[in-house]
Amino acid sequence: MQNFRFDSNKEDFVLVAVRDSVKAESSLVDPNMLPLIKVGFTRQFMQNFDPGACLAELHFIEHGELQNRFRFQMARSFITAVENSNDSIEITTRRNNIVYVNSAFEQLFGCQRKDAIGKTFLTMNTSIQEIDKSVIDSMKAQMRQGISWKGIYSTFTKDGKTVTHRCNAIPILGPTGRIENFVVIRKDIGAKPNVNVIRRISLSGGKTRGNLTIEAPMTKVIQAIAEIQETCSPSVAESLNKVLEMLGTTELYIPTIKFDDVNNEMTNELLQGLMKRRTMKRYLQHSSHTVDDEDVLAYEKYLASISLLGANKMSPKVQDLLEQEDRWDFNIIELEKLTDQKPLQYLAVKICVKYKVMEVLKIDLLTLFQWFRMIELHYSVSNPYHSSTHAGDVMQASSYFLNLDCIKNILSPDEKVAVLLAAAVHDVDHPGKTNSYLINSNSPLALLYNDLSVLESHHVSFAFRLTHQDSRINIFKNLTKEDYKNFRQQIIDLVLATEMSKHMEHMSRFMHTIIDQPNEHASSQLPTGSDVSESNTVIKRMLIKCSDISNSARPRHLAIVWAERIAEEYFRQTDDEKAQGLPVVMPHFDRQLCKIPKTQLSFMGLFINDMFEVWHTFCKIPELIGNIRSNYEYWKAQDQKLQRDSPKSSSVSL
Repeated sequence: MQNFRFDSNKEDFVLVAVRDSVKAESSLVDPNMLPLIKVGFTRQFMQNFDPGACLAELHFIEHGELQNRFRFQMARSFITAVENSNDSIEITTRRNNIVYVNSAFEQLFGCQRKDAIGKTFLTMNTSIQEIDKSVIDSMKAQMRQGISWKGIYSTFTKDGKTVTHRCNAIPILGPTGRIENFVVIRKDIGAKPNVNVIRRISLSGGKTRGNLTIEAPMTKVIQAIAEIQETCSPSVAESLNKVLEMLGTTELYIPTIKFDDVNNEMTNELLQGLMKRRTMKRYLQHSSHTVDDEDVLAYEKYLASISLLGANKMSPKVQDLLEQEDRWDFNIIELEKLTDQKPLQYLAVKICVKYKVMEVLKIDLLTLFQWFRMIELHYSVSNPYHSSTHAGDVMQASSYFLNLDCIKNILSPDEKVAVLLAAAVHDVDHPGKTNSYLINSNSPLALLYNDLSVLESHHVSFAFRLTHQDSRINIFKNLTKEDYKNFRQQIIDLVLATEMSKHMEHMSRFMHTIIDQPNEHASSQLPTGSDVSESNTVIKRMLIKCSDISNSARPRHLAIVWAERIAEEYFRQTDDEKAQGLPVVMPHFDRQLCKIPKTQLSFMGLFINDMFEVWHTFCKIPELIGNIRSNYEYWKAQDQKLQRDSPKSSSVSL
């Protein structure tokens, strides 16, 4: 019997001794019970032949003794879990006397369990005092009503350290509904933020060197939030902690992409292929870009000098077409044909005359023209899309935006010139492949730039190297060191902003910095100094980004040409990837399978629609918004037509 009782596989058994009821009733104290207890019986059942009585006894054993035994077994497991929890756990009576604390409680408050048992939390040690007493009183009042309490409050530890807790206090009700115990779970979330310094760098190696404190503007923001936390309510403090967690990221302006068509294969390809790696008014009002007599003379000098400079003679058709360069429907494709695929040098100088670039840079017409010729020579004519025609298109779009009322009085002449120069060089020496291709193929450029903004870094670096190789084309040669540095920084920043992997980040920053801010035009508190510089930087980035991918906002006949060209360039990349055994980044751009309308719908839905709506909010561009909506409907209709005509066939035709 004893072997059966203590068998590990039978520890949940209840052994019942069935006894003769007559014998059992003959004596109040039955000496025969002791031997039964010794051998392992735990219950006795008076012999009864009534089936109902037997079933009742079995039911009582199952829901009584066995269930209690299971509860005791689970209690051991719970105690082990509580004891090893990283959170501080405290159990008290309904009078708040501590009956249990776990190891985390001992470590957090620097006391031993024996010192806490029987005492209340506030009185167990005089060196441990509540900071937020009003919060504790509120917590206790709520718990006495049988309601759990959650919040944040602070205490002093035994060594005087301030500790902030995220607390969950739970009342435990007994069978009668009366509160029997309280369970208090505390998670240490550290001291209330005290971040006077983001990073302290120790400079060693010399007696005169000390600690260099680097304090960023974000540090001051965090410090201000920390100071508010010291006096605010627990609910507000908890919300501010979430704010601090969000501010801790290094990618503040990179939003989570929420796109309705995120499961669309084409959309995912564009995300992987193009993005994977990862208003202000100055006190000085700049004059609008009206053409005065001086501009006319400069332009006439330019026209007369074209043949002397070694370029093709400018035909009357070219001159007539260039007169329309300030219109959004300007036909850069036609200019490409009329100039034998050299549209940039003609269009660029025309635009530069209007913006007084020669005056700003302190150079003559010959230097400027030769510089643009050199830049254009290094755009590959074999690229279907990333050619000097695209550069001219982006420069013309940038010029159009710079002359809008919302911008022309905000940016300085230097800033406008920087935007135009950046637009001209932003894709110079483009290989006709994406960053992903260069990285996957271990190209020298990817290795040089460590897979980070490979093309964009190359474009701007290559442009400056070209500029400095010959003083005859160095457009910066007459600037002071400070002015040159300013132009160089602006151009680098603008070209890097064209990287598609940073698209969402730049758009989000523009929305938060510019769109979501109060209308400062109507305010007497106009931005000055660094505030203006920062906001202007954000505006310039958004401007060149909109210019760079503005094809879908052009009139339909131009938008279709650009759609065909970018598709052909991606087709060539896919062909090369397959031939070289590289990962095919955008498999839908297979010339045998691709449907251009679908690619345009995906691209516009992912990049164009939202960005230009935001840009329209800032500078009112109804003509562009109308073109975008019209083109979207056109591509949508073309896609539906292709599906109806040949649902299973492949086509790249429009």
